[in-house]
Amino acid sequence: MKSRRRPTPPHKPIGRVASHFTREGTPKNSYRTEAEAQSAAQFAWTMNGVDLNSYRCDYCFQWHIGKRFRDD
Repeated sequence: MKSRRRPTPPHKPIGRVASHFTREGTPKNSYRTEAEAQSAAQFAWTMNGVDLNSYRCDYCFQWHIGKRFRDD
């Protein structure tokens, strides 16, 4: 008899690896140095007015950029 269970849909990785993907599921850009990441964040501000910061990834030890958290 054939199983009637539905196949599980593909899902985003969980845990630390998930930090390498955006909300849309695309891979985040990595930068080798903090200066490169800060330059990319500044470029995003100049072009789109998006306030981003750079941070060192605990998983790959490279640099990423992301939205700033605000203390409201």
